[in-house]
Amino acid sequence: MHLRQAKLDYSLILAVLVLLVISVTFIYTASSTKALDNFGDATFFLKRQIFRILIGAFVCYLGIRIDYHEWLHLAPWFFWGSLTLLLVLVFAPGEWTLRSTRRWLLFMGFRFQPSELAKLGLILLFSKILAMKSVNIRSFFDGLLPQLILLCAACGMIMLQPDAGTALMIFFIAISILFLAGARIIHLFGIFATGLTAASLMLLSVPYQRQRLVDFWTSFTDYSSLGWQVKQSLISLGNGGLFGVGLGNSQQKMHWLPDPFTDFIYSIIGEELGLPGTIGVIALLLIIVYRGFRIAFEAPDKEGQLLAAGLTLAIGFYGLMNVAVVTHLLPTTGIPMPFISYGGSSLIVNMFGIGILINICEQGTPNAFRAVTRNTRITQKRVTIHG
Repeated sequence: MHLRQAKLDYSLILAVLVLLVISVTFIYTASSTKALDNFGDATFFLKRQIFRILIGAFVCYLGIRIDYHEWLHLAPWFFWGSLTLLLVLVFAPGEWTLRSTRRWLLFMGFRFQPSELAKLGLILLFSKILAMKSVNIRSFFDGLLPQLILLCAACGMIMLQPDAGTALMIFFIAISILFLAGARIIHLFGIFATGLTAASLMLLSVPYQRQRLVDFWTSFTDYSSLGWQVKQSLISLGNGGLFGVGLGNSQQKMHWLPDPFTDFIYSIIGEELGLPGTIGVIALLLIIVYRGFRIAFEAPDKEGQLLAAGLTLAIGFYGLMNVAVVTHLLPTTGIPMPFISYGGSSLIVNMFGIGILINICEQGTPNAFRAVTRNTRITQKRVTIHG
């Protein structure tokens, strides 16, 4: 593997660094009460998160310094390795059940989600395959169907955990990459409708997920049916109002909002910093999304474009889903806020993705998109004529 001198995207890096500072600050303020009660150390969760950030910084450095084509060569290993871990997690005996789900593998006292690795592996594999000249993505049976088999394998295994939220996120990311690669709209519409129907049937077969959907639907007419966690989240945001109650002064973190430093940390940010805090987080994520798509636009080849777009979409979709859940626009899914929520799997994968984005940026040129698009059209015409 070859190391390269990187041309840094400072706006992208700054946005990520600010989000990490917010993460460290609010994980401490939101978790200190629980950490002190359960472990006698107010910084227990903070120290673990800082350790994960250091690991994330290391993998980000690798992503920056190693040519992204090298990671694309390893795409099959990422994907099939993650599916192997998912098989072990779902079917092999072991003490891996938490809250009636089997989403985490235990390793040296830390939990790791293989679904995050599956997300990364699918993005890498799709970017590699869909950039091949021999793949005609506009043909359903020759180009699109093999990719759908890979997608179904990943989403199916994740649904068995069960983890509907992550499966849906991976499904949306994959459909978006297929669209960007040039798949027919009519094909994607059929896949989208079929996928959502299958996901709905699987959700209805799991009692606690079915109850979540029922509670979400009835909560708009009957406030008493609103789930406890979402209700406390809305109270938290309401307490914050326009200007917040002040850093460290949240009341909902005092055993009202369950685990306020994980998926619902955005609520604590809103309570303590008010509307400027919540808008600020969204603005930082939008900067990352904008820079990510700009990097994709200027990538030197099609696989770089698809890879940059896929990594960017993963961060954008997760952030959008988290905000929607916290504000009761969607049912609870367990999707973390990128770079902010407590946890290692999502953070490390996202940091690795940022490193790859910077590496693609280093190799990109402003006119790359036109050249790659022109070559893609020529290749598709040749495949159509000779196919």
